[in-house]
Order: sequence, then C-alpha cells, then structure tokens
Amino acid sequence: MSSRRVVSAWGGSVEPGIMNDGGDALNKVSATGGSESPFLADTSRPRHEGVRKIDHVAMAAHDADASSQWFEEVLGLQRIHDEVVEDVGVRLLWLAPRNAMAEAGEASLQIVQPLGPGAVADFLAQKGEGLHHVCFAVDNAEDFLKSRGQVGGIFTGGYGLPCAFLKAAPDGIAVEIVQREHPAS
Repeated sequence: MSSRRVVSAWGGSVEPGIMNDGGDALNKVSATGGSESPFLADTSRPRHEGVRKIDHVAMAAHDADASSQWFEEVLGLQRIHDEVVEDVGVRLLWLAPRNAMAEAGEASLQIVQPLGPGAVADFLAQKGEGLHHVCFAVDNAEDFLKSRGQVGGIFTGGYGLPCAFLKAAPDGIAVEIVQREHPAS
C-alpha cells in the first residue's frame, strides 16, 4: 500500500472549530503557520472520485481592482462576476478569457480581497499577494467531505454556492471544493 505525506494548507495549523462552523471558515484558517501536524493519507482510494473539474484558481490581493487591471490589460481577461461575501469578510472578483462561459464549465481566476482582519489579511501580511487556493467542483460537497473523513466546514461562498476548504492539502496549497450543478446537456 502506498501513502503520501499531506500537510496543512499554507503550511500552518487549522484553528479548532474550522470544520464545524462553516459561516466564516475562510477567516479561521491560520495563515501564520504554527505546528505542523502532517498525517499519512491512504492513496489506495480513487484520487479523483467526485471531482469534476478545476473550478477556479484564486489569488489574494490587497486591492482586487488594481490586481485585475494587469490581467485585463496584458492577458485580455474580462470581469465576469464581482461580489462581497459578508459572512466570510471578503470581496471576490472573477476574471475569465473573453468569450468564455465560466458558468458553463470554463475555469476562472478569482481575486480574493479581504474586507478587514481575518485569514486572508493574515495571509497577505505573511506571504504577500499571490496564489491563495485552487478550487475543484464537486457534485455534492457534504458527500465529498464525508468520503474523505471530514465532517462539516461547509459555508456559503461565491455565487451563493456551498464551499469548503479541505483540512489538509498537498505541498501547502489550500484546496477548496465548491458544489456545482452539472451543466445542462
């Protein structure tokens, strides 16, 4: 049987209760590091069971408008959605290639801007602007988490969709899941 070393997201610890009170889960992930609590995960189970696609890649930024300007001017991306998620205390700005239909299955870039103190602000203070997390779409967030031994932690994220951050992720990169309906055939 093979196994793989898995460490907590951002190389830090997850504060108690994060997986049980989803309302402000993003603000409770420690971005300041701390004691590593690695564990071995059995890789004999299917690795991609339940994951349908990469939904988005997210970067943390002090100012979403300033950050998006480069992606719009240099890469030609366009804004496809902009919202404030008050329960989590962040502004989420989505960008995608022109003529892309992100809602119809295309991956997008999400810029996460903190609206006050919290995990994203701590992340920026410690690591600066840059990659924050990678998000994968799943059919059912609760079932996906349970099948991996994680209970709770679901919160309402962007677009009003159920989301959760996995307790552990490879190589210190935070992994989020989002429950998305299958596109109409």
